[in-house]
Amino acid sequence: METIGKKGFHCIAPVMRGYEPSTISHANKLHVVDLVQDLLGWMDDRRWDKVHLVGHNWGAIIAYAAGMYYPNRIKSITSLSVPLLKTFQDSFLWAPLQTLHSWYVALFQIPYIAELTIRTNQFALVDFLWKDWSPGFTPNQDHLAEIKANFQNPGILSSALAYYRNLNDLFTESGRESIVGIFDTNVTVPTQVLYGLNDGCFHKNLFEHLLDESDFPRGFRKIGFDHAGHFLHWEKRDEVTKLVLEWLEKNK
Repeated sequence: METIGKKGFHCIAPVMRGYEPSTISHANKLHVVDLVQDLLGWMDDRRWDKVHLVGHNWGAIIAYAAGMYYPNRIKSITSLSVPLLKTFQDSFLWAPLQTLHSWYVALFQIPYIAELTIRTNQFALVDFLWKDWSPGFTPNQDHLAEIKANFQNPGILSSALAYYRNLNDLFTESGRESIVGIFDTNVTVPTQVLYGLNDGCFHKNLFEHLLDESDFPRGFRKIGFDHAGHFLHWEKRDEVTKLVLEWLEKNK
């Protein structure tokens, strides 16, 4: 962010709802459409009419959704390590191993069991997922310690898991709207997708074979990185920063 800020861009990295004590919400308020409204709220609070979005993991999913629902408010999107979720409809053909990669999503659906499993052995699952999703990468231990400490705050872990649990919510209006939107809509905002070819969370074929320009009618590029996994912004910091700046400048 510092490098990008020095190029004249005002950068903020907001904490998403439910990931810190003051924003813990009921699960019914943690759908994708709710999180998009948070984004618009941050913009309106600062009187920003349009912004560029750079998002990783759930941040990327929310960025895509904002580009689907409110393209008039978004100048460009940079998605790190996450394909469009609609590509999962064809993943059995092009990326059958994705079912194995996504085992954790099934675990996260189980109340109490998921929370207990994650907390076991000093949050050993967090360490495992970082290693599994970015093979060969040694994460910053202070950063991991901060993540684990945050998950010890009452309600934080369940709020984070609600993001995954709400992917199956067909019983509420916001749940249905979120699912239909992210699985069946184009992103009408200039979008670049950066991904690691060794990503253990999302199989590379989800990016290389299933991401199509027709899903991004206002402009699209995708770039894969050799010897990199899911935490691309940590593993290839300088390269990612350069590509983000290029995309921002191109879509001013």
